[in-house]
Amino acid sequence: MKTITKSLASILLLAGVFCFSQQTSNPLANTEWKGVASIPTPAEVTFKFNTEDVDLIYLGMVIEKMKYSFTDQGSLKLIKINGKSPCGTEEEGLYKYQIADDTLTFKIINDPCVDRETAFDGNGYKKVLPTAVAK
Repeated sequence: MKTITKSLASILLLAGVFCFSQQTSNPLANTEWKGVASIPTPAEVTFKFNTEDVDLIYLGMVIEKMKYSFTDQGSLKLIKINGKSPCGTEEEGLYKYQIADDTLTFKIINDPCVDRETAFDGNGYKKVLPTAVAK
Protein backbone atom coordinates (compact mmCIF):
# COMPACT_ATOMS: atom_id res chain seq x y z
CA MET A 1 0.00 0.00 0.00
CA LYS A 2 2.87 2.35 0.82
CA THR A 3 4.39 1.75 -2.64
CA ILE A 4 1.08 2.55 -4.36
CA THR A 5 0.73 5.77 -2.35
CA LYS A 6 4.27 6.87 -3.24
CA SER A 7 3.71 6.00 -6.90
CA LEU A 8 0.45 7.93 -6.98
CA ALA A 9 2.09 10.93 -5.30
CA SER A 10 4.92 10.83 -7.86
CA ILE A 11 2.48 10.69 -10.77
CA LEU A 12 0.48 13.63 -9.40
CA LEU A 13 3.66 15.65 -8.88
CA LEU A 14 4.87 14.97 -12.43
CA ALA A 15 1.44 15.82 -13.86
CA GLY A 16 1.47 19.12 -11.95
CA VAL A 17 4.95 20.00 -13.18
CA PHE A 18 3.96 19.14 -16.76
CA CYS A 19 0.82 21.30 -16.63
CA PHE A 20 2.73 24.22 -15.11
CA SER A 21 5.51 23.99 -17.72
CA GLN A 22 2.95 23.97 -20.53
CA GLN A 23 1.38 27.16 -19.20
CA THR A 24 4.65 29.05 -18.81
CA SER A 25 6.24 27.97 -22.09
CA ASN A 26 4.18 30.50 -24.06
CA PRO A 27 3.90 33.84 -22.25
CA LEU A 28 1.73 35.33 -25.02
CA ALA A 29 -0.92 32.58 -25.23
CA ASN A 30 -4.44 33.81 -24.52
CA THR A 31 -3.41 37.41 -23.86
CA GLU A 32 -4.43 40.75 -25.37
CA TRP A 33 -2.32 43.87 -25.80
CA LYS A 34 -3.54 47.34 -26.81
CA GLY A 35 -1.53 50.22 -28.23
CA VAL A 36 -0.75 52.28 -31.31
CA ALA A 37 0.58 50.79 -34.54
CA SER A 38 1.31 52.58 -37.81
CA ILE A 39 -1.10 50.80 -40.17
CA PRO A 40 0.00 52.93 -42.15
CA THR A 41 -0.99 55.93 -40.03
CA PRO A 42 -0.92 55.65 -36.22
CA ALA A 43 -4.06 53.93 -34.94
CA GLU A 44 -5.08 52.08 -31.78
CA VAL A 45 -5.00 48.32 -32.30
CA THR A 46 -5.26 45.19 -30.18
CA PHE A 47 -3.11 42.09 -30.52
CA LYS A 48 -5.18 39.08 -29.45
CA PHE A 49 -2.87 36.09 -29.01
CA ASN A 50 -4.27 32.57 -29.04
CA THR A 51 -2.02 29.55 -28.57
CA GLU A 52 -0.65 29.53 -32.16
CA ASP A 53 -1.96 32.60 -33.94
CA VAL A 54 -2.57 36.26 -33.28
CA ASP A 55 -5.34 38.56 -34.50
CA LEU A 56 -4.59 42.22 -35.13
CA ILE A 57 -7.83 44.04 -34.34
CA TYR A 58 -8.69 47.56 -35.50
CA LEU A 59 -12.07 49.19 -34.84
CA GLY A 60 -13.42 45.85 -33.61
CA MET A 61 -12.49 43.96 -36.78
CA VAL A 62 -9.67 41.50 -37.43
CA ILE A 63 -7.54 43.18 -40.09
CA GLU A 64 -4.68 40.69 -40.01
CA LYS A 65 -4.25 37.13 -38.78
CA MET A 66 -0.72 35.85 -38.23
CA LYS A 67 0.79 32.60 -37.08
CA TYR A 68 3.42 33.06 -34.40
CA SER A 69 6.07 30.86 -32.85
CA PHE A 70 9.27 31.20 -30.87
CA THR A 71 12.79 30.46 -32.06
CA ASP A 72 15.38 28.59 -30.01
CA GLN A 73 16.89 31.98 -29.16
CA GLY A 74 13.55 33.21 -27.75
CA SER A 75 12.68 35.51 -30.64
CA LEU A 76 9.15 35.85 -31.96
CA LYS A 77 8.45 34.70 -35.52
CA LEU A 78 5.40 36.18 -37.31
CA ILE A 79 3.93 34.87 -40.58
CA LYS A 80 0.82 36.32 -42.20
CA ILE A 81 -2.10 33.92 -42.62
CA ASN A 82 -4.48 36.46 -44.15
CA GLY A 83 -5.39 40.10 -43.93
CA LYS A 84 -5.22 43.54 -45.48
CA SER A 85 -1.48 44.22 -45.34
CA PRO A 86 0.72 43.88 -48.42
CA CYS A 87 2.91 41.32 -46.59
CA GLY A 88 3.14 37.96 -48.31
CA THR A 89 2.19 34.72 -46.60
CA GLU A 90 5.74 33.43 -47.11
CA GLU A 91 7.45 36.47 -45.54
CA GLU A 92 8.69 35.59 -42.07
CA GLY A 93 9.19 38.45 -39.62
CA LEU A 94 11.59 37.91 -36.75
CA TYR A 95 11.30 40.13 -33.66
CA LYS A 96 12.80 40.36 -30.23
CA TYR A 97 9.93 40.79 -27.83
CA GLN A 98 9.93 41.92 -24.23
CA ILE A 99 7.26 41.98 -21.56
CA ALA A 100 7.94 44.44 -18.73
CA ASP A 101 5.47 46.15 -16.39
CA ASP A 102 2.48 44.79 -18.36
CA THR A 103 3.88 46.27 -21.59
CA LEU A 104 4.77 44.23 -24.66
CA THR A 105 7.35 45.68 -27.05
CA PHE A 106 8.62 44.41 -30.39
CA LYS A 107 12.11 45.13 -31.72
CA ILE A 108 12.93 44.20 -35.30
CA ILE A 109 15.56 41.55 -35.95
CA ASN A 110 14.67 40.85 -39.58
CA ASP A 111 11.47 41.29 -41.57
CA PRO A 112 11.22 41.35 -45.37
CA CYS A 113 7.80 43.00 -45.02
CA VAL A 114 8.63 46.66 -44.48
CA ASP A 115 5.02 47.55 -43.67
CA ARG A 116 4.87 45.11 -40.75
CA GLU A 117 8.25 46.33 -39.52
CA THR A 118 7.11 49.95 -39.67
CA ALA A 119 3.83 49.12 -37.92
CA PHE A 120 5.25 47.21 -34.94
CA ASP A 121 8.93 48.06 -34.38
CA GLY A 122 9.59 49.76 -31.05
CA ASN A 123 5.96 50.28 -30.11
CA GLY A 124 4.68 49.42 -26.64
CA TYR A 125 1.38 47.63 -26.08
CA LYS A 126 -0.34 47.54 -22.69
CA LYS A 127 -1.79 44.27 -21.43
CA VAL A 128 -5.58 44.15 -21.52
CA LEU A 129 -6.85 42.61 -18.32
CA PRO A 130 -9.68 40.09 -18.62
CA THR A 131 -13.06 41.48 -17.70
CA ALA A 132 -15.13 39.75 -15.05
CA VAL A 133 -18.22 37.99 -16.32
CA ALA A 134 -21.35 38.96 -14.40
CA LYS A 135 -23.61 36.13 -13.27
